[in-house]
Amino acid sequence: MSSEAEPGVAPRRLHPAGIAVLGVASLKELALPLMVAFVTAVLGAGGGGEPLFRVLAFGAFGALIAVVAGVVRWMTTTWAVSDAVIRYRTGVVSRKETDIPLSRVQAVDTVYGPLQRLFGVRGVHVQSAGGGREGEIRLPAVAPGDVAALRAAVDGRGGVAAAPAPLAEWRLGGRDLLLAALTAGQLGFIVPLLAAVPQLSQEVFGNDIRTAGAEGLRLVPDTTLEWIGAAAALLAVAWIVSIAGAVLTFAGFAVARDEQRLRLRRGLFARREATIPVARVQAVQLVEGVLRQPFGLVALRVEVAGYAAEHAAARTLFPLLRRADADAFLAALLPELAGTAPHVAGARLAPAPRRALRRYVLPPAAAALVLGAIAAVAIPGAGAWPLLVVVPAAAWGAECWRAAGWRLGDGRVQLRFRRMARITVLAPVARLQQHGLRQTVLQRRARLADVTARVGAGTRGHVRHLDAAVAGGIFDALRDPQAVEQRVVGAP
Repeated sequence: MSSEAEPGVAPRRLHPAGIAVLGVASLKELALPLMVAFVTAVLGAGGGGEPLFRVLAFGAFGALIAVVAGVVRWMTTTWAVSDAVIRYRTGVVSRKETDIPLSRVQAVDTVYGPLQRLFGVRGVHVQSAGGGREGEIRLPAVAPGDVAALRAAVDGRGGVAAAPAPLAEWRLGGRDLLLAALTAGQLGFIVPLLAAVPQLSQEVFGNDIRTAGAEGLRLVPDTTLEWIGAAAALLAVAWIVSIAGAVLTFAGFAVARDEQRLRLRRGLFARREATIPVARVQAVQLVEGVLRQPFGLVALRVEVAGYAAEHAAARTLFPLLRRADADAFLAALLPELAGTAPHVAGARLAPAPRRALRRYVLPPAAAALVLGAIAAVAIPGAGAWPLLVVVPAAAWGAECWRAAGWRLGDGRVQLRFRRMARITVLAPVARLQQHGLRQTVLQRRARLADVTARVGAGTRGHVRHLDAAVAGGIFDALRDPQAVEQRVVGAP
Protein backbone atom coordinates (compact mmCIF):
# COMPACT_ATOMS: atom_id res chain seq x y z
CA MET A 1 0.00 0.00 0.00
CA SER A 2 1.40 3.38 -0.93
CA SER A 3 2.04 5.73 1.97
CA GLU A 4 2.21 8.91 -0.12
CA ALA A 5 -0.75 11.22 -0.13
CA GLU A 6 -2.45 12.22 -3.33
CA PRO A 7 -1.08 15.27 -5.18
CA GLY A 8 -2.00 18.45 -3.36
CA VAL A 9 -2.78 16.66 -0.10
CA ALA A 10 0.30 16.69 2.12
CA PRO A 11 0.51 14.34 5.11
CA ARG A 12 0.21 16.20 8.39
CA ARG A 13 1.18 15.48 11.96
CA LEU A 14 -1.02 15.53 15.01
CA HIS A 15 -1.44 18.69 17.06
CA PRO A 16 1.73 19.32 19.15
CA ALA A 17 -0.35 18.51 22.24
CA GLY A 18 -0.21 14.95 20.95
CA ILE A 19 3.28 14.70 22.44
CA ALA A 20 1.83 15.01 25.94
CA VAL A 21 -1.18 12.79 25.19
CA LEU A 22 0.98 10.04 23.64
CA GLY A 23 3.56 10.39 26.44
CA VAL A 24 0.90 9.87 29.11
CA ALA A 25 -0.43 6.88 27.16
CA SER A 26 3.07 5.38 27.14
CA LEU A 27 3.40 6.05 30.86
CA LYS A 28 0.15 4.19 31.48
CA GLU A 29 1.58 1.21 29.63
CA LEU A 30 4.58 1.28 32.00
CA ALA A 31 2.47 1.75 35.15
CA LEU A 32 2.16 -1.97 35.95
CA PRO A 33 5.88 -2.87 35.74
CA LEU A 34 6.73 0.29 37.70
CA MET A 35 4.27 -0.69 40.42
CA VAL A 36 5.67 -4.22 40.57
CA ALA A 37 9.21 -2.84 40.87
CA PHE A 38 8.11 -0.47 43.63
CA VAL A 39 6.40 -3.17 45.70
CA THR A 40 9.28 -5.62 45.21
CA ALA A 41 11.99 -3.15 46.13
CA VAL A 42 10.26 -1.66 49.18
CA LEU A 43 8.83 -4.85 50.69
CA GLY A 44 11.95 -6.85 49.88
CA ALA A 45 14.16 -4.54 51.92
CA GLY A 46 11.84 -3.70 54.78
CA GLY A 47 10.82 -0.31 53.46
CA GLY A 48 14.20 1.42 54.02
CA GLY A 49 15.24 4.66 52.39
CA GLU A 50 17.67 3.17 49.85
CA PRO A 51 15.13 0.90 48.10
CA LEU A 52 12.67 3.80 47.99
CA PHE A 53 15.35 5.99 46.35
CA ARG A 54 16.00 3.30 43.76
CA VAL A 55 12.30 3.06 42.98
CA LEU A 56 11.99 6.84 42.59
CA ALA A 57 15.00 6.89 40.30
CA PHE A 58 13.52 4.04 38.28
CA GLY A 59 10.20 5.91 38.10
CA ALA A 60 11.93 9.08 36.87
CA PHE A 61 13.76 7.04 34.26
CA GLY A 62 10.45 5.45 33.19
CA ALA A 63 8.84 8.88 32.90
CA LEU A 64 11.75 10.06 30.72
CA ILE A 65 11.34 7.03 28.49
CA ALA A 66 7.60 7.77 28.25
CA VAL A 67 8.28 11.36 27.14
CA VAL A 68 10.78 10.20 24.54
CA ALA A 69 8.29 7.61 23.32
CA GLY A 70 5.63 10.34 23.06
CA VAL A 71 7.90 12.51 20.93
CA VAL A 72 8.88 9.61 18.68
CA ARG A 73 5.29 8.46 18.22
CA TRP A 74 4.18 12.02 17.46
CA MET A 75 6.94 12.49 14.86
CA THR A 76 6.16 9.20 13.14
CA THR A 77 2.36 9.58 13.03
CA THR A 78 0.80 11.36 10.06
CA TRP A 79 -2.66 11.61 8.57
CA ALA A 80 -4.27 13.19 5.54
CA VAL A 81 -7.71 13.63 4.02
CA SER A 82 -8.25 13.76 0.25
CA ASP A 83 -11.42 13.90 -1.79
CA ALA A 84 -11.71 10.12 -1.65
CA VAL A 85 -9.78 8.64 1.28
CA ILE A 86 -8.49 9.14 4.82
CA ARG A 87 -4.88 8.01 5.19
CA TYR A 88 -3.10 7.20 8.43
CA ARG A 89 0.48 6.13 9.10
CA THR A 90 2.27 5.42 12.38
CA GLY A 91 5.19 3.41 13.77
CA VAL A 92 8.99 3.28 13.62
CA VAL A 93 10.14 -0.33 13.66
CA SER A 94 6.74 -1.73 12.72
CA ARG A 95 4.90 0.66 10.46
CA LYS A 96 1.14 0.64 10.20
CA GLU A 97 -0.69 2.21 7.28
CA THR A 98 -4.46 2.45 7.01
CA ASP A 99 -6.55 3.84 4.16
CA ILE A 100 -10.31 4.23 4.55
CA PRO A 101 -12.40 5.49 1.59
CA LEU A 102 -14.63 8.35 2.64
CA SER A 103 -17.60 6.44 1.27
CA ARG A 104 -16.94 3.67 3.82
CA VAL A 105 -16.65 5.94 6.87
CA GLN A 106 -19.63 5.40 9.14
CA ALA A 107 -18.80 7.86 11.90
CA VAL A 108 -16.20 10.33 13.12
CA ASP A 109 -16.33 10.10 16.91
CA THR A 110 -14.41 12.28 19.34
CA VAL A 111 -13.16 11.83 22.87
CA TYR A 112 -11.50 14.44 25.06
CA GLY A 113 -10.22 13.67 28.50
CA PRO A 114 -8.77 16.13 31.04
CA LEU A 115 -5.40 16.37 29.26
CA GLN A 116 -6.99 16.95 25.86
CA ARG A 117 -9.32 19.59 27.31
CA LEU A 118 -6.29 21.30 28.88
CA PHE A 119 -4.73 21.78 25.44
CA GLY A 120 -8.02 22.42 23.63
CA VAL A 121 -7.77 19.41 21.32
CA ARG A 122 -9.87 16.36 20.55
CA GLY A 123 -9.15 12.69 20.10
CA VAL A 124 -10.73 11.31 16.92
CA HIS A 125 -11.90 7.76 16.21
CA VAL A 126 -12.79 7.07 12.58
CA GLN A 127 -15.32 4.25 12.35
CA SER A 128 -15.85 2.27 9.16
CA ALA A 129 -18.27 -0.49 8.26
CA GLY A 130 -17.19 -3.65 10.06
CA GLY A 131 -14.69 -1.77 12.20
CA GLY A 132 -13.78 -2.86 15.71
CA ARG A 133 -13.93 -1.16 19.06
CA GLU A 134 -12.82 2.50 19.18
CA GLY A 135 -12.39 2.86 15.41
CA GLU A 136 -9.87 1.76 12.82
CA ILE A 137 -8.06 5.12 12.80
CA ARG A 138 -7.37 6.81 16.15
CA LEU A 139 -5.92 10.32 16.23
CA PRO A 140 -5.27 11.25 19.88
CA ALA A 141 -4.82 15.03 19.41
CA VAL A 142 -6.53 17.01 16.62
CA ALA A 143 -7.54 20.68 16.61
CA PRO A 144 -11.32 21.34 16.71
CA GLY A 145 -11.17 23.02 13.28
CA ASP A 146 -9.57 19.92 11.77
CA VAL A 147 -12.29 17.76 13.32
CA ALA A 148 -14.96 19.93 11.70
CA ALA A 149 -13.16 19.75 8.34
CA LEU A 150 -12.85 15.96 8.62
CA ARG A 151 -16.55 15.58 9.37
CA ALA A 152 -17.43 17.93 6.52
CA ALA A 153 -15.36 15.82 4.12
CA VAL A 154 -17.07 12.64 5.30
CA ASP A 155 -20.51 14.22 4.96
CA GLY A 156 -19.64 15.47 1.48
CA ARG A 157 -20.23 19.12 2.37
CA GLY A 158 -16.73 20.31 1.50
CA GLY A 159 -14.76 22.96 3.34
CA VAL A 160 -15.50 23.43 7.02
CA ALA A 161 -19.20 24.14 6.78
CA ALA A 162 -21.04 23.85 10.03
CA ALA A 163 -23.10 20.75 10.68
CA PRO A 164 -26.85 21.11 10.08
CA ALA A 165 -28.93 22.20 13.03
CA PRO A 166 -30.37 19.26 14.99
CA LEU A 167 -33.92 18.29 14.15
CA ALA A 168 -34.56 17.02 17.68
CA GLU A 169 -32.52 16.75 20.87
CA TRP A 170 -32.97 15.05 24.25
CA ARG A 171 -30.73 15.66 27.27
CA LEU A 172 -30.27 13.80 30.54
CA GLY A 173 -30.70 16.23 33.42
CA GLY A 174 -28.80 16.08 36.71
CA ARG A 175 -31.75 14.64 38.62
CA ASP A 176 -32.29 11.91 36.03
CA LEU A 177 -28.55 11.16 36.01
CA LEU A 178 -28.62 10.55 39.76
CA LEU A 179 -31.73 8.42 39.40
CA ALA A 180 -30.09 6.45 36.56
CA ALA A 181 -27.02 5.85 38.72
CA LEU A 182 -29.05 4.75 41.76
CA THR A 183 -31.07 2.26 39.70
CA ALA A 184 -28.32 1.03 37.35
CA GLY A 185 -27.75 -2.18 39.31
CA GLN A 186 -24.61 -3.26 37.42
CA LEU A 187 -23.41 -6.04 39.74
CA GLY A 188 -21.65 -8.24 37.20
CA PHE A 189 -18.15 -7.62 38.54
CA ILE A 190 -18.89 -9.61 41.73
CA VAL A 191 -18.53 -12.99 40.00
CA PRO A 192 -14.98 -12.41 38.64
CA LEU A 193 -14.03 -10.83 41.97
CA LEU A 194 -15.08 -13.94 43.89
CA ALA A 195 -13.39 -16.17 41.31
CA ALA A 196 -10.11 -14.31 41.87
CA VAL A 197 -10.09 -14.80 45.66
CA PRO A 198 -8.44 -18.28 45.67
CA GLN A 199 -5.68 -17.18 43.29
CA LEU A 200 -5.12 -13.99 45.29
CA SER A 201 -4.82 -16.01 48.50
CA GLN A 202 -2.20 -18.27 46.92
CA GLU A 203 -0.16 -15.30 45.73
CA VAL A 204 -0.31 -13.55 49.11
CA PHE A 205 0.23 -16.47 51.47
CA GLY A 206 2.36 -18.75 49.26
CA ASN A 207 3.50 -21.93 51.03
CA ASP A 208 1.80 -20.85 54.25
CA ILE A 209 -1.60 -21.11 52.61
CA ARG A 210 -2.79 -23.82 54.99
CA THR A 211 -1.78 -21.88 58.09
CA ALA A 212 -3.19 -18.67 56.69
CA GLY A 213 -6.29 -20.53 55.63
CA ALA A 214 -6.84 -21.77 59.17
CA GLU A 215 -6.59 -18.21 60.42
CA GLY A 216 -8.86 -17.02 57.62
CA LEU A 217 -11.56 -19.49 58.56
CA ARG A 218 -12.29 -17.28 61.54
CA LEU A 219 -13.54 -14.66 59.07
CA VAL A 220 -15.91 -17.07 57.31
CA PRO A 221 -19.54 -16.59 58.41
CA ASP A 222 -20.79 -19.34 60.72
CA THR A 223 -24.50 -18.60 60.97
CA THR A 224 -27.27 -17.83 58.55
CA LEU A 225 -27.46 -14.25 59.84
CA GLU A 226 -23.73 -13.75 59.25
CA TRP A 227 -24.05 -15.09 55.70
CA ILE A 228 -26.90 -12.68 55.04
CA GLY A 229 -24.84 -9.82 56.44
CA ALA A 230 -21.83 -10.71 54.27
CA ALA A 231 -24.00 -10.89 51.17
CA ALA A 232 -25.61 -7.55 52.02
CA ALA A 233 -22.20 -5.92 52.48
CA LEU A 234 -20.99 -7.27 49.13
CA LEU A 235 -24.11 -6.00 47.38
CA ALA A 236 -23.70 -2.59 49.03
CA VAL A 237 -20.14 -2.29 47.73
CA ALA A 238 -21.28 -3.38 44.28
CA TRP A 239 -24.08 -0.83 44.32
CA ILE A 240 -21.71 2.01 45.26
CA VAL A 241 -19.30 1.06 42.48
CA SER A 242 -22.23 0.85 40.06
CA ILE A 243 -23.40 4.35 41.01
CA ALA A 244 -19.94 5.83 40.51
CA GLY A 245 -19.51 4.09 37.15
CA ALA A 246 -22.88 5.31 35.88
CA VAL A 247 -22.16 8.92 36.85
CA LEU A 248 -18.74 8.87 35.19
CA THR A 249 -20.14 7.28 32.03
CA PHE A 250 -23.40 9.14 31.45
CA ALA A 251 -22.83 12.63 32.90
CA GLY A 252 -23.83 15.27 30.36
CA PHE A 253 -25.58 12.72 28.13
CA ALA A 254 -27.39 14.18 25.11
CA VAL A 255 -28.62 12.73 21.83
CA ALA A 256 -29.61 14.76 18.78
CA ARG A 257 -31.00 13.84 15.35
CA ASP A 258 -29.02 15.56 12.59
CA GLU A 259 -30.46 14.77 9.15
CA GLN A 260 -29.50 11.10 8.69
CA ARG A 261 -27.31 10.77 11.78
CA LEU A 262 -27.65 10.51 15.52
CA ARG A 263 -25.07 12.42 17.55
CA LEU A 264 -24.47 11.33 21.14
CA ARG A 265 -22.43 13.01 23.87
CA ARG A 266 -21.56 11.54 27.26
CA GLY A 267 -18.92 11.35 29.97
CA LEU A 268 -17.75 13.30 33.02
CA PHE A 269 -13.93 13.25 32.80
CA ALA A 270 -13.44 11.58 29.41
CA ARG A 271 -16.12 13.22 27.27
CA ARG A 272 -17.13 11.30 24.18
CA GLU A 273 -19.04 12.36 21.09
CA ALA A 274 -20.29 9.54 18.86
CA THR A 275 -22.07 9.59 15.52
CA ILE A 276 -24.45 6.83 14.42
CA PRO A 277 -25.80 6.69 10.85
CA VAL A 278 -29.55 6.19 11.04
CA ALA A 279 -29.43 3.86 8.04
CA ARG A 280 -27.33 1.40 10.06
CA VAL A 281 -29.68 1.28 13.07
CA GLN A 282 -31.30 -2.13 13.02
CA ALA A 283 -33.18 -2.38 16.31
CA VAL A 284 -33.89 -0.71 19.63
CA GLN A 285 -34.09 -2.42 23.00
CA LEU A 286 -36.06 -1.03 25.92
CA VAL A 287 -34.47 -2.37 29.09
CA GLU A 288 -36.45 -2.12 32.33
CA GLY A 289 -34.16 -3.11 35.18
CA VAL A 290 -35.42 -4.69 38.38
CA LEU A 291 -34.96 -1.40 40.23
CA ARG A 292 -36.43 0.68 37.41
CA GLN A 293 -39.56 -1.19 36.34
CA PRO A 294 -41.59 -0.37 39.48
CA PHE A 295 -41.02 3.33 38.80
CA GLY A 296 -41.85 3.12 35.09
CA LEU A 297 -38.26 3.81 33.97
CA VAL A 298 -36.39 2.34 30.99
CA ALA A 299 -32.99 2.54 29.30
CA LEU A 300 -32.84 2.52 25.50
CA ARG A 301 -30.11 0.61 23.69
CA VAL A 302 -29.51 0.52 19.97
CA GLU A 303 -28.28 -2.24 17.66
CA VAL A 304 -26.10 -0.75 14.91
CA ALA A 305 -24.64 -2.73 12.01
CA GLY A 306 -20.87 -3.03 12.43
CA TYR A 307 -20.88 -1.80 16.05
CA ALA A 308 -21.12 -5.18 17.80
CA ALA A 309 -17.61 -4.85 19.26
CA GLU A 310 -18.38 -1.53 20.94
CA HIS A 311 -18.78 -1.16 24.70
CA ALA A 312 -22.31 -1.43 26.06
CA ALA A 313 -22.22 2.25 27.03
CA ALA A 314 -21.43 3.17 23.41
CA ARG A 315 -24.64 1.39 22.33
CA THR A 316 -26.82 3.30 24.80
CA LEU A 317 -29.34 5.45 22.98
CA PHE A 318 -30.62 7.03 26.21
CA PRO A 319 -29.68 5.91 29.75
CA LEU A 320 -32.96 6.74 31.52
CA LEU A 321 -36.42 7.57 30.25
CA ARG A 322 -39.97 7.41 31.51
CA ARG A 323 -41.61 4.40 29.91
CA ALA A 324 -44.58 6.57 28.94
CA ASP A 325 -42.19 8.86 27.00
CA ALA A 326 -40.59 6.09 24.93
CA ASP A 327 -43.03 6.50 22.02
CA ALA A 328 -42.46 10.26 21.83
CA PHE A 329 -38.69 9.79 22.06
CA LEU A 330 -38.57 7.32 19.17
CA ALA A 331 -41.00 9.38 17.10
CA ALA A 332 -38.66 12.37 17.44
CA LEU A 333 -35.28 10.65 17.13
CA LEU A 334 -35.94 7.43 15.20
CA PRO A 335 -39.28 7.64 13.36
CA GLU A 336 -37.95 5.00 10.94
CA LEU A 337 -38.23 2.43 13.71
CA ALA A 338 -41.13 3.92 15.61
CA GLY A 339 -43.63 3.78 12.77
CA THR A 340 -47.08 5.29 13.09
CA ALA A 341 -48.17 3.39 16.21
CA PRO A 342 -45.19 1.90 18.05
CA HIS A 343 -46.77 1.36 21.47
CA VAL A 344 -43.28 0.65 22.80
CA ALA A 345 -44.41 1.34 26.33
CA GLY A 346 -45.80 -2.19 26.28
CA ALA A 347 -49.47 -1.67 27.09
CA ARG A 348 -50.78 -3.30 23.91
CA LEU A 349 -48.69 -6.42 23.47
CA ALA A 350 -50.39 -9.80 23.18
CA PRO A 351 -49.47 -11.92 26.25
CA ALA A 352 -48.49 -15.55 26.65
CA PRO A 353 -51.48 -17.86 27.37
CA ARG A 354 -52.46 -18.39 30.98
CA ARG A 355 -52.02 -22.16 30.68
CA ALA A 356 -48.30 -21.50 30.11
CA LEU A 357 -47.88 -20.00 33.60
CA ARG A 358 -46.81 -23.23 35.28
CA ARG A 359 -44.16 -23.80 32.60
CA TYR A 360 -42.61 -20.47 33.55
CA VAL A 361 -42.82 -21.16 37.29
CA LEU A 362 -41.78 -24.81 37.69
CA PRO A 363 -38.21 -24.76 36.24
CA PRO A 364 -36.83 -21.92 38.45
CA ALA A 365 -38.71 -23.28 41.48
CA ALA A 366 -37.24 -26.76 40.99
CA ALA A 367 -33.71 -25.38 40.54
CA ALA A 368 -34.10 -23.24 43.66
CA LEU A 369 -35.31 -26.25 45.64
CA VAL A 370 -32.20 -28.22 44.71
CA LEU A 371 -29.86 -25.34 45.55
CA GLY A 372 -31.70 -24.66 48.81
CA ALA A 373 -31.36 -28.31 49.84
CA ILE A 374 -27.62 -28.23 49.12
CA ALA A 375 -27.23 -25.02 51.11
CA ALA A 376 -29.23 -26.47 54.04
CA VAL A 377 -26.79 -29.37 54.23
CA ALA A 378 -23.58 -27.42 53.55
CA ILE A 379 -24.12 -24.41 55.85
CA PRO A 380 -23.86 -25.29 59.55
CA GLY A 381 -26.89 -24.28 61.55
CA ALA A 382 -28.87 -23.20 58.49
CA GLY A 383 -31.68 -25.64 59.12
CA ALA A 384 -34.48 -25.52 56.57
CA TRP A 385 -34.32 -21.78 55.98
CA PRO A 386 -32.48 -22.04 52.60
CA LEU A 387 -35.47 -23.96 51.23
CA LEU A 388 -37.49 -20.74 51.34
CA VAL A 389 -35.59 -19.60 48.25
CA VAL A 390 -38.24 -21.54 46.33
CA VAL A 391 -40.74 -18.75 47.00
CA PRO A 392 -38.87 -15.90 45.24
CA ALA A 393 -37.84 -18.31 42.46
CA ALA A 394 -41.47 -19.19 41.76
CA ALA A 395 -42.40 -15.50 41.91
CA TRP A 396 -39.63 -14.79 39.41
CA GLY A 397 -41.06 -17.37 37.03
CA ALA A 398 -44.46 -15.73 37.32
CA GLU A 399 -42.89 -12.36 36.50
CA CYS A 400 -41.29 -13.88 33.39
CA TRP A 401 -44.75 -15.05 32.31
CA ARG A 402 -46.23 -11.59 32.87
CA ALA A 403 -43.42 -9.99 30.89
CA ALA A 404 -43.86 -12.19 27.82
CA GLY A 405 -45.58 -10.41 24.94
CA TRP A 406 -45.48 -9.76 21.21
CA ARG A 407 -46.89 -7.57 18.49
CA LEU A 408 -46.65 -7.39 14.68
CA GLY A 409 -47.74 -4.42 12.62
CA ASP A 410 -46.63 -1.39 10.63
CA GLY A 411 -43.78 -3.47 9.23
CA ARG A 412 -42.31 -3.92 12.72
CA VAL A 413 -42.05 -6.67 15.28
CA GLN A 414 -41.98 -6.29 19.05
CA LEU A 415 -40.94 -9.14 21.32
CA ARG A 416 -40.91 -8.71 25.09
CA PHE A 417 -39.31 -11.08 27.57
CA ARG A 418 -37.46 -11.08 30.88
CA ARG A 419 -33.95 -11.98 31.80
CA MET A 420 -32.88 -10.09 34.90
CA ALA A 421 -34.48 -7.02 33.33
CA ARG A 422 -37.65 -6.86 31.25
CA ILE A 423 -36.57 -6.29 27.64
CA THR A 424 -38.63 -5.17 24.66
CA VAL A 425 -37.01 -5.58 21.24
CA LEU A 426 -38.37 -3.33 18.49
CA ALA A 427 -37.14 -3.94 14.92
CA PRO A 428 -38.34 -3.59 11.33
CA VAL A 429 -39.25 -7.01 9.99
CA ALA A 430 -37.23 -6.33 6.84
CA ARG A 431 -34.03 -6.05 8.92
CA LEU A 432 -34.36 -9.36 10.78
CA GLN A 433 -31.37 -11.57 10.09
CA GLN A 434 -33.15 -14.71 11.16
CA HIS A 435 -36.26 -15.90 12.99
CA GLY A 436 -37.15 -19.27 14.35
CA LEU A 437 -39.83 -21.52 15.77
CA ARG A 438 -38.95 -24.03 18.49
CA GLN A 439 -41.07 -26.74 20.08
CA THR A 440 -39.90 -29.39 22.52
CA VAL A 441 -41.59 -32.73 23.10
CA LEU A 442 -43.30 -31.45 26.24
CA GLN A 443 -44.40 -28.28 24.45
CA ARG A 444 -45.82 -30.33 21.60
CA ARG A 445 -48.06 -32.20 24.03
CA ALA A 446 -49.22 -28.91 25.54
CA ARG A 447 -49.64 -27.22 22.12
CA LEU A 448 -47.07 -24.52 22.96
CA ALA A 449 -44.01 -23.19 21.09
CA ASP A 450 -41.26 -20.57 21.30
CA VAL A 451 -40.61 -17.77 18.80
CA THR A 452 -37.19 -16.15 18.32
CA ALA A 453 -35.85 -13.31 16.16
CA ARG A 454 -32.31 -12.01 15.75
CA VAL A 455 -31.22 -8.59 14.56
CA GLY A 456 -27.53 -7.86 14.08
CA ALA A 457 -24.85 -9.54 16.16
CA GLY A 458 -26.06 -8.62 19.64
CA THR A 459 -29.85 -8.33 19.68
CA ARG A 460 -32.02 -11.40 20.08
CA GLY A 461 -35.67 -11.39 21.06
CA HIS A 462 -37.73 -14.39 22.10
CA VAL A 463 -41.10 -15.25 23.61
CA ARG A 464 -41.51 -18.66 25.21
CA HIS A 465 -44.55 -20.87 25.56
CA LEU A 466 -46.93 -19.20 23.16
CA ASP A 467 -49.92 -21.06 21.81
CA ALA A 468 -48.55 -23.25 19.00
CA ALA A 469 -50.99 -21.90 16.42
CA VAL A 470 -50.14 -18.30 17.37
CA ALA A 471 -46.40 -19.00 17.28
CA GLY A 472 -46.74 -20.60 13.88
CA GLY A 473 -48.68 -17.57 12.63
CA ILE A 474 -45.92 -15.22 13.85
CA PHE A 475 -43.26 -17.36 12.19
CA ASP A 476 -45.09 -17.34 8.85
CA ALA A 477 -45.81 -13.60 9.06
CA LEU A 478 -42.13 -12.77 9.63
CA ARG A 479 -41.36 -14.38 6.27
CA ASP A 480 -43.33 -11.66 4.49
CA PRO A 481 -42.50 -8.09 5.62
CA GLN A 482 -45.08 -6.63 3.21
CA ALA A 483 -47.86 -8.57 4.87
CA VAL A 484 -46.81 -7.22 8.28
CA GLU A 485 -46.74 -3.72 6.75
CA GLN A 486 -50.37 -3.95 5.71
CA ARG A 487 -51.97 -5.34 8.85
CA VAL A 488 -51.60 -5.42 12.61
CA VAL A 489 -51.25 -8.84 14.22
CA GLY A 490 -51.44 -9.55 17.92
CA ALA A 491 -52.92 -6.32 19.22
CA PRO A 492 -55.50 -7.23 21.89
